[in-house]
Amino acid sequence: MAMSEVPWVEKYRPRKLSEIVNQEKAIEQVKAWVEAWLHGSPPKKKALILAGPPGAGKTTTVYALAHEYGFEVIELNTSDERTYEKVERYVQAAYTMDILGKRRKLIFLDEADNMEPSGAREIAKLIDRARNPIIMSANHYWEIPREVRNKAQIVQYKRLTQRDVIRALIRILKREGKTIPKEILYEIAKRSNGDLRAAINDLHTVVTGGVEDAREVLAYRDIEKSVFQALAQVFATDNAKRAKIAVLGVDMFPDELLQWIEENIPYVYYRPEDIARAYEAISRADIYLGRAQRTGNYSLWKYATDMMTAGVAVAGVKKKGFVKIYPPKTIKILTESKGERTLRDSILKKVMKEMHMSKLEAIETLHYLRVIFENNPDLAAHFTVFLDLSEKEVEFLSGDSEKTRTIWAKSMNIEKRLKREGELEARVREAERKAEGEKTEEEISEEELEEAEKEIETVGMEEKKPEKSKKGKQATLFDFLKK
Repeated sequence: MAMSEVPWVEKYRPRKLSEIVNQEKAIEQVKAWVEAWLHGSPPKKKALILAGPPGAGKTTTVYALAHEYGFEVIELNTSDERTYEKVERYVQAAYTMDILGKRRKLIFLDEADNMEPSGAREIAKLIDRARNPIIMSANHYWEIPREVRNKAQIVQYKRLTQRDVIRALIRILKREGKTIPKEILYEIAKRSNGDLRAAINDLHTVVTGGVEDAREVLAYRDIEKSVFQALAQVFATDNAKRAKIAVLGVDMFPDELLQWIEENIPYVYYRPEDIARAYEAISRADIYLGRAQRTGNYSLWKYATDMMTAGVAVAGVKKKGFVKIYPPKTIKILTESKGERTLRDSILKKVMKEMHMSKLEAIETLHYLRVIFENNPDLAAHFTVFLDLSEKEVEFLSGDSEKTRTIWAKSMNIEKRLKREGELEARVREAERKAEGEKTEEEISEEELEEAEKEIETVGMEEKKPEKSKKGKQATLFDFLKK
């Protein structure tokens, strides 16, 4: 594809709401909401959330709406820490066209489900005093912070069917005067999974490269490749086209892929001038990615990917033989912390359930538990049983493998004792129920009474524990704190 050629996904973006594929119900809700603004009485909820899968037409709706109703779109990305300041600047803009003839503003917050929690409260305040329509888009609306979500009307976009995608692709082929084999058209639609934007990009790639190239592209898409396999192919070739195709099956955003390639350049090239050329290609890719993030023009991702794959692959002479691929150091750190977060969240859920606490209270309790597990193995063992902690969770709280072994051994002993006591008490209760069933009018004999008392005394020889229904335990936090 020539650099000057307009990507089809932009060329054929609908200019009217009526042209958006199979989202009639959602479009009607959007029109009713925006017309309330235009008729002088803002709707009850001044923000709108367009929610649904990628490629369903959310962003397209915003720009078609702006085109039809004469809005100027101010597009911001909510993952940008500067978004709050930018929104504040525009929410005070004129409600209608001013004497200078400037168009009314429509504020579009993209990727609202990635909103920074620190700015969510401020965004919610800005919505309250907004004098302009505010529209947000999200793949998962429930991941938008509650204080913002509660102030917005949610419009749900449905996932497009394969038939919807095929019809849209056929319209584009007719307007371009192009044809491709029917089976390839169906394959593109099938692999898009309802993402029309991805399907149009694939169609453009196929038509530009020819049928032979199309089969190669689809063959790569057929296998979900690991990033290790993809980078091995990128670094093994001096062919720009093969390098670009190598990453097609990788389920990874371009900015993540860039980190992987950047990390491995010094292991692939050995001459300083070749390393410099490779990093220059990476630098240009980073510029494209930054521009896409700022402007919302994600068609620039293609050029970024070309630079970080083909640009790096042809940078110079590579080392011979097998080259090991290393993950980025930042990714490794995040992977390790993810495991810790999983353990922490698991413990928090158990604390919330067994101690009947809110999440905030459970988080505060977690700090006290760590102190206990680090300094008091006996009490820690009781908490291990009470919360039904795993050995990994105990190690997370104690922070030491030796302490973990001690606490775990003590907790096993407590489990055994509780089980034994539970069995004995069950026998006593069974004897009492049996006696009550057999003696309706006459009293229990002295021999039976003595036998029951002996059983109870045997149980009382060790420290009494409350009755356990699950895994032989039913103790409370207060029982442990009395120790």
